[in-house]
Amino acid sequence: MKTIRNLLPESWALVFSAAGSAYGVGLLGLWALPFLISAIINDLKLNEVEAGLLMSAEFGFTMLASLLIAPFMGRAPRRTLALLGTLLAIVANLISANIDHIYTLAAVRCIAGIGAGLALACGNASVSSAKQPDRIAGHMNVLSVVLMIVVMLGYAKVMALYGLSGLYYAMAATMAVMLLAIPAMQQRSTSIAPSPLSPTAKSGSGNILLSLPAICMMLAMFVFQARDTMGWAFVERIGTMVGYSGAELGMLLSLQSVVGLIGPLLAAIIGKRFGLSTPVILAILLSGGTSLAYVLGEHSKFLYTAGVMTICVTYFYALSYLTGLAAALDREGRVVAAASGFLSLGLAVGPAISGGLISMGGFTLAAWGIGVTVVLTLLLVIVPLASIRREHSTASPVLPEAAAA
Repeated sequence: MKTIRNLLPESWALVFSAAGSAYGVGLLGLWALPFLISAIINDLKLNEVEAGLLMSAEFGFTMLASLLIAPFMGRAPRRTLALLGTLLAIVANLISANIDHIYTLAAVRCIAGIGAGLALACGNASVSSAKQPDRIAGHMNVLSVVLMIVVMLGYAKVMALYGLSGLYYAMAATMAVMLLAIPAMQQRSTSIAPSPLSPTAKSGSGNILLSLPAICMMLAMFVFQARDTMGWAFVERIGTMVGYSGAELGMLLSLQSVVGLIGPLLAAIIGKRFGLSTPVILAILLSGGTSLAYVLGEHSKFLYTAGVMTICVTYFYALSYLTGLAAALDREGRVVAAASGFLSLGLAVGPAISGGLISMGGFTLAAWGIGVTVVLTLLLVIVPLASIRREHSTASPVLPEAAAA
């Protein structure tokens, strides 16, 4: 019975509303990225660098919106902002489906990015109100993987039949479905514990975002996501190079999404049983290894397939713990909301960086870039992990159960 309880979230409403807002709207562009890149290149006749820059502009405004709202997450009306952001993104996607001019499309995609950024920040900030943020993040990512399975299956067929405009319509429809879950989100923060970064800080104060642990956490999320997107943006094109057809790639990516359920389920079950340091470090190394495998699999179908099949497992396992770590730093949700912005920044620069590296030295040079980001991520998480350890060591004398553990 205890194992079953560990599998269940403390609040289904929190999980569904937060996941719908953060992942079903805020990060939907990430799940659709391989198809969007290919469709942009094929339909708009752009090269890899230009396609990467177009996506970078959209994700850049996602970051901007998330960062601007983050300092106010302690008192902001989260549900209202998430709904407004979702509606804005839906309208922008519908308009994008009917635009052929590249500069006009870029402007509308920036508006879509703003809507996605608001939804992403509000959804992730909701995690901070949970008793166990890392476990809630794990449950959210289980739903995110389910969504990714649908996207991998559906969007591949949509792209084949209707191209880029069809993808934008599909994104608008997906976000419309998320409107069913977002109204269950809590309107205001319900902080249940003082922040380890600034226990005496006033509610709603944004100063906590300037602390060293918070800055390192935000930069870690940025580098982590940049690493993932550097490879993920071109996974469909690499698959074509090694001999997979479009239909086969759609099935392969869908299958790896199903296998990917293992990652967040493990995070949800394990929680903090082994602390945070070991799972976080292991997750960063495993996700980095996966990216290297399928990027370096350019000339090896086996290596590419092995890398692709473990993308979701390692990514969502890592994201669950990194989101939980950011949420644990500040229970009002400001740090995790700002970290969402930096996650979006990683989305923004990843395709542009890898596109540039590929144009200069092929996928081998892109793999070297990925290796550098893995090392940087490991270095950056040291500070927030140390901050959490100090909090636990300070709290342990007054928490008998913690001392016993």
